[in-house]
Amino acid sequence: MRYQTRILCRRAELAELAAVWERCRHAQAQRQLQHRLEHIAIEAEEMARTRSSGGAGSGGAGEEGMMVAALFDLERGTLVGAAPFLLQEWTWRCRLGYLSVGAFPVRRAVLCGTDWLAPDAPAEQEALLQAFLSAEVPYQMIFIEGLPVASDLLRLLQSSPQVRREFWVDTLAGVTPRRLVDLPGSFEAYLAKFSGRTRRTLRYKVKRLRGAMTHGLRLQRVTRKEELPRFLEQAGIVAARSWQGRCLGQSVDEEAALRKLEAFAERGWLRGYLLLDGDAPVAFVIGLLDEGTYYYERVGYDPAWAAYQPGTVLLLMILEDLCADGVPRTLDFGYGDSEYKRLFSTRSYDELTVRLVRKSASMVVPYVTHAACWSGAALIRKGLDRFALREKVRRLLRGEPAPAAQVEAPSAAFDEAETAHPGGAARPGAAARPGEAARRGEAARSVHAPAP
Repeated sequence: MRYQTRILCRRAELAELAAVWERCRHAQAQRQLQHRLEHIAIEAEEMARTRSSGGAGSGGAGEEGMMVAALFDLERGTLVGAAPFLLQEWTWRCRLGYLSVGAFPVRRAVLCGTDWLAPDAPAEQEALLQAFLSAEVPYQMIFIEGLPVASDLLRLLQSSPQVRREFWVDTLAGVTPRRLVDLPGSFEAYLAKFSGRTRRTLRYKVKRLRGAMTHGLRLQRVTRKEELPRFLEQAGIVAARSWQGRCLGQSVDEEAALRKLEAFAERGWLRGYLLLDGDAPVAFVIGLLDEGTYYYERVGYDPAWAAYQPGTVLLLMILEDLCADGVPRTLDFGYGDSEYKRLFSTRSYDELTVRLVRKSASMVVPYVTHAACWSGAALIRKGLDRFALREKVRRLLRGEPAPAAQVEAPSAAFDEAETAHPGGAARPGAAARPGEAARRGEAARSVHAPAP
């Protein structure tokens, strides 16, 4: 096959390829929302706006916030593969635990999704790889989050002489499982994957949180543009109180998020959730829904409620809501592993996050600092694990309370005793009300009902 590669940096160029692009996307074994041209354009617009407001270089290649390496079949005159990237002015923060060691401005190319849109033929794949490695668009790092270990792209990156010659390859985070939930036709069918004891425990957690709330447990689903200002205001309150906000400085930028989420809502992709005590926010999830997959994008909870595990309760209620819809078939937890993902997922596959750092004088210090922080943190984790202190130190640094002594409901009889004072934990901002949980929760079914 004769082929040609091109680097496309303007949305108008991609718009001309919309129909054939969708055919390439549908030819993939796993279709991803992040590969939709509309999604790429929305994210690229945000990247370009951020770069412009930050005063970083304007004009030139990649001025619209994206770089797409495209592979064309000259005989048929059509697109056969692509590797879409977002161009981001980013601060590389090197941390040792929660201690910031350094912060370095970097221009990075972020792969959209977890893989590329590539044909099966090795020669065409190698041409596509060379196209984005050699692109004249200036970037100092290629960032690929959650690249499947079985991916052809990973195999090529590991074997490419050009990669070894021109880039430092950082895979320090190691292989992690990407966890997913396959959703059956009903919530009860999903709960059947758990043991009877675990089902009782999960329902008990919902009941316990309900009993601790002053104004009543409430789940709010957010899908429409007009709901977003209030939703982002409440999510911002929770995010600022969360350990990510307090320890890492992460927050919800309401103005920036509003524009992007409005665009998602217009296309029917947005699905956010709020867990509320009456009208007071306790936890939130920002997610996207497309072609039967729900992408679990951003989550946070108020640490004042940590003893009641509001994140677990919110996830359980989200799964019930998704099953009731009958539309989503899969919930994708995204990159990274944790205990709650292991509990709720039904399957997983291995993935790897890859940073290709361009070998240059300006990148020596950031790369060495990053590698030293990772190595130091790994030694600290190993030492803490040896003495079983890692979880205690983590909670101390995050300012989280110790887990409640009673975390499972071993029998139905325990439910009655629990209404008096669940787990011995005080309700944030209010005194316990014996019997109130029973009055509010006994009529509910599904996650609130006694286990079969």
